[in-house]
Amino acid sequence: MRLKTFGPDYTDKSNLFVGIDQSYSGFAITILAEDSTFKTTVARFETKGPDRLWEIEEYIKSTLHEATGRGTVKDIAMEGYAFGSQMANMLGELGGVVKLTLYKTNKINGGKYPMIVPPTSLKKYVTGKGQGVSKSQILLNVYKKWGVEFTDDNAADSYGLAHIVAGKAKLSYEKEVYEKLSSAEYREF
Repeated sequence: MRLKTFGPDYTDKSNLFVGIDQSYSGFAITILAEDSTFKTTVARFETKGPDRLWEIEEYIKSTLHEATGRGTVKDIAMEGYAFGSQMANMLGELGGVVKLTLYKTNKINGGKYPMIVPPTSLKKYVTGKGQGVSKSQILLNVYKKWGVEFTDDNAADSYGLAHIVAGKAKLSYEKEVYEKLSSAEYREF
């Protein structure tokens, strides 16, 4: 596994929010503190098949273990599936591993089931529009909105997901997205 880190680290160690952009090409996790300090990591795996899924599970567990050792993980969001993807079977396996790992880890910590954020909702929250948004537009809007520069779109997505689940909504379209995603249907209970 190769790991790339963004952000100086989170300094407020009380309440933490987690954003997960699960991807085979670059699996990103952001830990966001209430004071907006953060740490984002993007993991790239050399393995394939079940070995990769096992490595992803271990990466999630170790990242959450580090976070819970430094604060309280209040909530987690993960990006939902992009329907119509050519890799639907692989994404289903990956999503299942992520959900099961979060369930087991959070169950121990008394946490909630993760918020599942559709890709269009993430795009709308970050840019103000949900359709026709490129990866470079997400990177640019994350920089313009929060002053954080990422060179990896998976990192930018996980950062946006952490902001959503933290309820950081000032603009009307951010509030609209957050209110919609606060519904139980986005928790898959």
